[in-house]
Amino acid sequence: MAAFEKVKSGLSGLDRILDNIRLGDNVVWQVTSLDEYRFFVEPYIRQALEDQRNLVYIRFAQHAPIIPLPEEPALSKDCMPSCILPDSGIKVYRFDPEVGFEPFTVAIHDVITREGRDAFYVFDSLSELQSAWYTDLMMGNFFCVTCPYLFILDTVAYFPLIRGRHSFDAVARIRETTQLLLDVHSDGSEIYVHPLKVWKRYSSTMFLPHFCSGADDHFEPLTDPVAASRYYSLIKSSSTFNQEQSYDSYDRFFSKAKADYQAGYFTENTESMIIESMMSRDPKMQKLIHEFFEVEDYFTLRDRMIGSGAIGGKACGMLLARKIVEKKLDGYHKHAEQHDSFYIGSDIFYTYIVSNGCWNLRIEQRTSEGYMEKAEEFKAGAAARLFLARYA
Repeated sequence: MAAFEKVKSGLSGLDRILDNIRLGDNVVWQVTSLDEYRFFVEPYIRQALEDQRNLVYIRFAQHAPIIPLPEEPALSKDCMPSCILPDSGIKVYRFDPEVGFEPFTVAIHDVITREGRDAFYVFDSLSELQSAWYTDLMMGNFFCVTCPYLFILDTVAYFPLIRGRHSFDAVARIRETTQLLLDVHSDGSEIYVHPLKVWKRYSSTMFLPHFCSGADDHFEPLTDPVAASRYYSLIKSSSTFNQEQSYDSYDRFFSKAKADYQAGYFTENTESMIIESMMSRDPKMQKLIHEFFEVEDYFTLRDRMIGSGAIGGKACGMLLARKIVEKKLDGYHKHAEQHDSFYIGSDIFYTYIVSNGCWNLRIEQRTSEGYMEKAEEFKAGAAARLFLARYA
């Protein structure tokens, strides 16, 4: 099929607003609840099946499945579907984001490669990646490398994003990368959709809020002052805005953890989340860290970190060794020099690669054929971009 060819969304009213979905479009739905996402996904699925599209569901979240499944499928292996839904032929791939950003992202990249051109996708909530990786930054990195790859293969992909859960910077990165960003609100009887970004299309009413009665798929722009007033009242009543959205979710988490600790509410679950996200996922290391670290040590460490993510195994091991010696060796403080190290979070590594357009080289370098051959090109490309960033 031709790139940018018009396709049906399953809602004729939505097609009129957007001048249709196009091949290559990534469509991000900013919603308050996943029920609002399902309102648009279900007709999209019906239309795709009617048009005999290759429909793929990328399942990775803890929330209820977007597409009803007879049972939770096993994890996908070797790029093969976890299951194919009977009667519909929808392919379901299930992934675990807990394995980490790179293995997770590469596994989905491999599936997209296997499914090829013109595939239609339904994704679970992007917001679940923030929960798995503790940071908006890596959720944004995932989208920034996955969206362009879907685009060049002339696919159509739907993604939900939960309103108010992410930093303004993360939402801005998604908006910059995607082809369509649509804001959705509902009051139980009517649903509203407000296009915030529609790439390479325009009409005189396209970027106005539109409402749809639940009875049909007829959308009307809010040109009437009374109807517009009801819409903005709904937005105000359901507003999730808070000043903390100026910061990444990782910083918000630590800020809350410190406030809770100062108020006497610090929990073992919070400590476990800090250890897992910042220090180690190894159960034996976690047990030792929990035994020898004081709560104040975590906040001191975070204050001396650049970026987010784990500090790395060597740094973690050295810090743990110091704490063991402190507690086990009397008089240690009289002879030891206070360390003044700073730590670079692991997320910085991937963010540098993604932000400098080196992700495709990273993918090629991971293969057995390109491991040595692409390594030098990867190194040279990264060095050149660093030089330009510093001196251009």
